[in-house]
Amino acid sequence: MKTSSSRLRHRLTLQEEVQTPDGAGGSNKSWTDVSNLWAEIIPIGSTGAGQTKNAGKKSPFGDQIQGEITHRILLRYNDAVTSAMRLVYDSRIFNIRYVVNINEMNENLTLLVQEGVAT
Repeated sequence: MKTSSSRLRHRLTLQEEVQTPDGAGGSNKSWTDVSNLWAEIIPIGSTGAGQTKNAGKKSPFGDQIQGEITHRILLRYNDAVTSAMRLVYDSRIFNIRYVVNINEMNENLTLLVQEGVAT
């Protein structure tokens, strides 16, 4: 099932991390733009009027405690998208935690992301 283009109304920038040598034997982390994507941003636990339920809580995952997934982002399939990347929308940053190829059909992706948290 393909995602309707009318749902993909947010223009996001996909970025990947780049390590550049600092001249002292270390490196500096920065982000570089990879591409621009049309997507739909959906808050997790939406209660209407732009509010989210349970924001900022942690949830168990196996034996670890993982930060809460704050949003789902839906987009057309793109095999370049990985969980090591992030998305930028206006001044908002979404760190990609999980990439789901819906029904393994290579048509759509669901990204489970965490907003505004440094990685």
